[in-house]
Amino acid sequence: MLIVKRFYIKFVSLMFGLSLLMAGCSLGTSSQNSGSAAQEQTGMPVIHHNLSNPSTIDRIVIQVLDNMHYHAWNPVAMTKGKITGGLYINWKMSDPSIVNVTNPGPDGTTIHNHDPQVDLLYLNALAEYQRLHPEDHAYDSDIARMTATVQTDFQHYSLPKGWIYFYVLRVGLMLHNNTLVDEAYMIANNFYSVWYDPSIGTIYDHEHHPGDYDSNNTLQCGAALIDAGIRWHQPDWVTTGEKSIDHTIDHAFNKRYSLFYDSMYVDQTHDWIENPQSRPSTDGEAVEALVIAYALIHRQQYLDIATQILQGLFGSSGLWDTKNGGFFFSIKMNTGKVVTNYKETRSQDFILLALHYYNLLNLNPMQAQEQEMISVICNHFYQSDYHGFVYRLTPDFHIYTSKPGAGPGLEDYFTTEAMGASLDALQQTSLGAFIP
Repeated sequence: MLIVKRFYIKFVSLMFGLSLLMAGCSLGTSSQNSGSAAQEQTGMPVIHHNLSNPSTIDRIVIQVLDNMHYHAWNPVAMTKGKITGGLYINWKMSDPSIVNVTNPGPDGTTIHNHDPQVDLLYLNALAEYQRLHPEDHAYDSDIARMTATVQTDFQHYSLPKGWIYFYVLRVGLMLHNNTLVDEAYMIANNFYSVWYDPSIGTIYDHEHHPGDYDSNNTLQCGAALIDAGIRWHQPDWVTTGEKSIDHTIDHAFNKRYSLFYDSMYVDQTHDWIENPQSRPSTDGEAVEALVIAYALIHRQQYLDIATQILQGLFGSSGLWDTKNGGFFFSIKMNTGKVVTNYKETRSQDFILLALHYYNLLNLNPMQAQEQEMISVICNHFYQSDYHGFVYRLTPDFHIYTSKPGAGPGLEDYFTTEAMGASLDALQQTSLGAFIP
């Protein structure tokens, strides 16, 4: 275990010591105090920032955070039937007064809808910005409000989603908030005591019938238990984390495409495919989990599979758009058909994070691909006129129009999920670290 700890410390130190060049982005304005166009139209004051030499990514992050400062907070958001406050699901780019639109028509707006996960992403983005720019106090009030919100959101959290552990933990560490660190401990404990089935040897949602799991979530739960087990001296958690990762590799990894199925059914006798598609978002999160697990316990198999996934994503799968750049939505691995009608913003974000973690190990680096992903997110997915990110775009990076009855129509709405995920991906490349 001492060897494991030394390797982990070395890995985290390496992460902190590295910072990637941001040359892949270009931006039309150099102003560090630019608000959104919608903000300027309504006469809202511009937020002033104390930054001496902001990078291009800094400017994008500031513009998005300013936009969220003015437009993201929903005071009547409800959690479990109670008004708690939280973030809107979305708002119209050109008119931020139009919010939480999910379907066309008068019934398409559900003002109380709320997803606590995006609260966590937003607080994480704010904490990252504070970590990168401690001299700038423009968002202190936002951090205070969102910290209280997230503490409430995740006080009794228990779902098998490993990324929640990492983000609650890292926000708690960045903000020196022991309450959030304690909540991260309880989240990991729930993975072990509630969601792990020792008779099968993996973490899955046994409240569903039949039981099932999303590959990315179980892999991240496994990595979370390895981290938490080492951090809090719980060797059984480490063993459980390894078993869950190994089980997912054995049953959900498609060797032909070197990608993970999105979701699987499982019972006492076997696993079988629930969803035969694989999305870049799924595989990006899988690589993150495998790289973290490798850094903690140095299982070469984990790094080897991460390498295969990244090579498959950019190569034989056909998911990478060789003409325009960016990743298509998914591949159906039972037929080999790539779904090319749109590109999800979060898929690009998760692949960027996957590449970043992988490259930080300094083993078979894919630096060119990482820089290309930064460029794709900054130059194509970022909506520079109104300063934000939408859920998805067409293959040639225009606003997507959803099918009749399946969405709001023209999807010119900033989503808080896309905003938080993009801010996180871009800022982590500047921080150089996943866990502080």
